Amino acid sequence: MFGYSKIKVAVVGIVLVLGAFFALPNFLPKEVYKDVPSSVKSWWRPITLGLDLQGGSYLVMEVDTSVLVHEKLEALADLTRSALREGKVRFSGLKVEGEALSIKVLNAAQLNDAREIIRKQENVSLDISSEGATLTVKYTDDALSTMKSQAVQQSLEIVRKRIDELGTKEPLIQQQGDARIVIQLPGVQDPAEIKALMGKTAKMTFHLVDEETSPQLAQMGKLPVDSMLVKGDETGYIVLKRAVVVGGESLEDSRGTYDEQGRPAVSFSFKSAGAKKFGNATRDNVGRRLAIVLDGKVISAPTINTPITGGKGIITGNFTVQTANDLALLLRSGALPAPLVVIEERVVGAGLGEDSIRAGTTACWIGLALVFIFMIVVYGWFGIVADLVLLANGIMLLALLSALGATLTLPGLAGIALTVGMAVDANIIIFERMKEEQLHGVTVPRDVLTRGFEGSFSAIFDGQLTTLFAALILFWLGSGPVRGFGVTLGLGLITTLFAAICVSKLVLMAWMTVRHPKEIKF
Repeated sequence: MFGYSKIKVAVVGIVLVLGAFFALPNFLPKEVYKDVPSSVKSWWRPITLGLDLQGGSYLVMEVDTSVLVHEKLEALADLTRSALREGKVRFSGLKVEGEALSIKVLNAAQLNDAREIIRKQENVSLDISSEGATLTVKYTDDALSTMKSQAVQQSLEIVRKRIDELGTKEPLIQQQGDARIVIQLPGVQDPAEIKALMGKTAKMTFHLVDEETSPQLAQMGKLPVDSMLVKGDETGYIVLKRAVVVGGESLEDSRGTYDEQGRPAVSFSFKSAGAKKFGNATRDNVGRRLAIVLDGKVISAPTINTPITGGKGIITGNFTVQTANDLALLLRSGALPAPLVVIEERVVGAGLGEDSIRAGTTACWIGLALVFIFMIVVYGWFGIVADLVLLANGIMLLALLSALGATLTLPGLAGIALTVGMAVDANIIIFERMKEEQLHGVTVPRDVLTRGFEGSFSAIFDGQLTTLFAALILFWLGSGPVRGFGVTLGLGLITTLFAAICVSKLVLMAWMTVRHPKEIKF
């Protein structure tokens, strides 16, 4: 069929039909597209415009790893205190200062025993030095590097979960440098809510209340080593046991709800292991108070009236519907390993985006018109074929971007404009090769066409391949807008190669089969 096998014709036809189908949402009016079922919209959608095209919020947040190290050392101090007592090692002055833990061993003969006990409390390498009877414990550089890297990666995933829970469309969340996270939220003009949610670590723990020590005695310095003084918004200062009954990492789900009096509250449920631990703790401590601590503050300290063995509970407090839902979201998405600090904040106005779209669209249309005119003037009928193939190429490029869920930024728009100019290069090479064949005495139209395509393939393929390498490097090493440019340029090269070699040849072969020209004229 047209000098092509039926399978090849079918493949080209199917690709073109699929391209038109997936590109269609970009041309549908908003009133029409909004009536499309949501299940279809999840995979059949228009290209999403990026922050620089439709406006929105841009945030750069930094993971405060110094807090992470301090918390790790505090946890190590608690473990070390208990372990040294069990090992009957006498000590004093156990405290955390900066990024080091210091401890004085009262019996010099037990220094080595103390070192070994301390090392067993951590699964990462520690640097333990001594000056007289005082031991100084620090994390090694490798341990610190690993710890901070893991904290940033974990923060990145939790930020992504929190943003996704809010329903923000097509956010861009990526790491910048060693400890920073870039958040781009297209269409969001007020980032206050985002900053409020991202700024909370949402570390929740359950602690038994130390009923034997009053807050007044604790403030006077008479605080047992296994207890801590914590402030709450409603409870005031309260003394809690340091031991964590169960942590927020054991939570399976949390939702905004209402208590028995109809006030906003937060319901939660534990995973199986957490439910068992929570059930044992409430069964063994009926009549005592159990405090719920969120980010270092007591939000509730109810009395355990009966064992809670179902793994479910409810947090009450001075909540509004919004704050209850926000807290549920934070607990559901997980706790940040360290606080996030806002380093940079920008709001891009929609007006700038509209100007960018208008300018980019105008550039594309002008470039397209000039290319169309040039091809028709120079190559006549073959120029018209090349222009039609260029349109098919543009539709397939839109289809790929839509199907992949790509976000189109201003550099990406520039990549499309560049593709328009480059897309006819392959056709020009083919047509010039056909002219050369005629100059060398080839007169049969089908032979001229066949040799033109065969003789130009290597030049076209090499040229597209080398440019594709450049696009891949931009995508691999670049970030943000640079990657957007690389994506549109790379996809444009792939569709250009398919359109020029397959679609163009099929159209010309079909024309030749139908018209039976005696010679080819340019």
